[in-house]
Amino acid sequence: MHAYAEVLGWSLCIGTELTQPGEVDNAFAHDSSAVLLGACTEFDAVTTPRKAATSALVRLDRRSTVLPCLLCGETGTFLVARGSGVHVSALAGVQVMAGADARITLPPTSGVRWDTPPWHLTERAPLNLPSAIVLLSCLEEALRLYPRRETGIRP
Repeated sequence: MHAYAEVLGWSLCIGTELTQPGEVDNAFAHDSSAVLLGACTEFDAVTTPRKAATSALVRLDRRSTVLPCLLCGETGTFLVARGSGVHVSALAGVQVMAGADARITLPPTSGVRWDTPPWHLTERAPLNLPSAIVLLSCLEEALRLYPRRETGIRP
């Protein structure tokens, strides 16, 4: 949890309240149902059905492209360079969130996990987030393979 603020420089909220990393630890120690949110000020968040997200992750991996991705329930959320979500926003089944008013749910919230975290695993440094343009063809193909009706996500 400290990586969010200390390594990435993200603003964090528990529910609607802006919080500090130490407060996050305390909140989760006292309430396992707490929800940690991150403001989409340093990135754009691209959310899609989980099956499409995992399929796109495989394609990105084949290209040796590292793109942070959160998995939560029936959705996957990619983090891309701020302002670049527009490149995928026209795809059916994709939602782009950006800006100070947009929030994503982060681990350790119950049911949320990183498939690919937004920091280097071997050093204390954030990943450089690529433009959403690198996600476009992978996500287009994945969405063709897994239309929304197959994912259980309602239009």
